[in-house]
This record gives sequence, structure tokens and C-alpha cells, in this order.
Amino acid sequence: MNLFDSNLYRQVRLPLREAQTLPPECYSSVAFYEREVREIFMRKWNLVGRIDYLPRPGNYLTHEVAGVRFFIINGDDGVLRAFANTCRHRGAQLLDGEGVCERIVCPYHSWAYSNEGALTHANGMEEAVNFDAGAYGLTEIRLSTWAGFVFVNFDDNADDLSSYIGDLDRYTHSYHLEDMITVKRMEFSIHTNWKSYVENSMESFHHPSVHKDSVYNPKVKKRTVVGDPGHYVLVQSDAGGTTRAVLNGTSGFPAISTLEGAASLGAQYLLIYPCTMLGCDVDSMWFKQMVPDGPDRIRNIVAICFPKETVERSDFDQVVARYYERFDKVISEDNMIAETQYNGLRSPLARPGRFSHREPLVHIIDNWVLDQVLAPPA
Repeated sequence: MNLFDSNLYRQVRLPLREAQTLPPECYSSVAFYEREVREIFMRKWNLVGRIDYLPRPGNYLTHEVAGVRFFIINGDDGVLRAFANTCRHRGAQLLDGEGVCERIVCPYHSWAYSNEGALTHANGMEEAVNFDAGAYGLTEIRLSTWAGFVFVNFDDNADDLSSYIGDLDRYTHSYHLEDMITVKRMEFSIHTNWKSYVENSMESFHHPSVHKDSVYNPKVKKRTVVGDPGHYVLVQSDAGGTTRAVLNGTSGFPAISTLEGAASLGAQYLLIYPCTMLGCDVDSMWFKQMVPDGPDRIRNIVAICFPKETVERSDFDQVVARYYERFDKVISEDNMIAETQYNGLRSPLARPGRFSHREPLVHIIDNWVLDQVLAPPA
């Protein structure tokens, strides 16, 4: 089977009610994954985290996307920058995890760099001929921010982030996401393909089965939006403004006072391609980074954020525990079903299925992936 033959996907390209799902091999093939890395993850904007992870000069955070290791650091000048996590001497990894440093020192031969990436000490190069320290600073990666989030792009020729997300702000501006505070972060290693987890995150067809005791609500009305312009899709739910990011039957914080339009009626769940998902509720915001570590494994990095005035409430610690209970339960349910689905998908006997009318965004997401990895028809 040639997974890059566009004829293979003629039935995936049909309208939703006529369309087949992607061939299972698209979720397990090393060749298909390598094409995704080259055409998607190396060319699109990838979420790293939130600005509030790095509040002071010297704070750094390491990250990895599809095998590329790098770090974000708050420079002594207060500017966030991204650099390849590799020494310019003989390539050793410079930093691990996250923390704070006055300067970046290679653990191998002690070359040192400023927090702005300049080489400040080239140990052992005293007798090198025509050595220009200014030419051996750290390799910088494009970094941009939106709504308090930090993104990187490995392609110097890619559109800037504001062009990439297009008119997304029209749906999110009233949350004031840039002012929210991250209060909890977790990371899970899941045996699944990144597309499977993204698909699951953007459909509610599985809720009666997987989330029946946590977040399933049959009364909520839903509407889908496809970014145009912008590389995003979203689901708007209408619950009359009564929903909170807590388990059914429990109470939470008041709604954000500035919400307008669809944001005031219920949650908005949005995907910024390829794998950044935000859940904007009437009282809070949570997000997921479904980062690939190969065709069959992801890091599911999740976090939850609240407005500053909510975090400053005297009862915050007491009430937020209800949010954490829901957060932990729903994530564990999704992690479990992701691995269950993938165990079946990677069977040599698995075959394409048919889309339900209740999976419009899965169909749209899969066709977006095909648009990136397949050559345009002649």
C-alpha cells in the first residue's frame, strides 16, 4: 500500500455522511509519521506552554517536539527566546527539565552562554586559529506568543503566528486568556498516535460511553466552527451559561464577568493545528498539548488556568479541589480510551470505518492532515 497515493483517500475526501475514516496504517506507519513530522511539526506553530511558566529572568523550560529538543529562557533583558538544546562546541545537551540559571553552561566542556544565547566563554579555544566567538552563539528558534501562550516554529519561512491563527481572537477575546494564571500542570506518556488523541479531543460522540459519570450532558447544544482564515477548528456548546468545569452536581466559581456572545452561553473547545487544544469554560480555561514521540506514543501535557481574581479568592483552595477532581477523572478516562482504541487500530486486521454525522470535526481534522502530507493532485 502506498500511503502517499491520493487515490487511496478518495472516500475520506467525500462529504461527511458518505466518507470513510483514514486507513488504520496512517496511525501506525513510520513512513507516514515521518512525513507528518516533516510537513506538519517542522512547519507549523507548536505550543510550548504559558508565559507565566517563566516569570523572571533566568527561568527556563525544556521541551521536545517530534524528536527536536529545545528550551525557552527568559533573558536578562526580560525577553523570551527559544534555542536548540545543543552546545555549539560538540553538541551536548545543555539543560534539563525547568528551573533558573544565571548563565547556560555546557556540562561536557564548560562552554558558557548568556541567557540571550551569546557565547561568553569558549573553554579550551585559546589556541584556536581564526576562532570568532560571535559566530558560535546558540541556535535560535522562532518564538511568538498569543493570549499568554508561547509557541515555536522551526521553519524560518513560515507565516507568523498571528497569520497562522487568523481570526481566532473573535471567539476568545472576552476570556482575557493572557491574564489567566496556571495553577496545575501534569504530563502523561500515552501509547497512541497523536491524531487519535486529537480526534478524541474534538468530538463528543464518545461522551455517553467514556464520560457518562463525569462530563456527559445530553442537553447541551453544540455548533462547529472551521477557521477561515486560520488553522483552527472549534466546538461551541450552549448550556445557557450554567456549566462549570466541575463534575456534574457540584458547584464552582462564578462565571467570568467579561464573557460575550457564545463564550457566555457555555464552553468553547478549540484546536489550533496540529495538536494544541483549549477548553474555554465560563469560569476557567484548560489546555492539552498532544505532542508526538513517534507514531505510537504521545506526551499528553495538560494544565488548568483561572482568572487572577478567582485565584485570589479566600476560598480558592477549597473550591478548586472540585475542578481538580473533574480534571483528573476526565483525563484518566481519555487516556484509557486512547490506548484501548490504539490497541485495535494497530491490528493488521483493522480496516477503515465510516464517519458518523456526530464526528464532523474528526472528518475535517483528518482531511487537514491529508492536505499537509499529500502532494497536490497533478
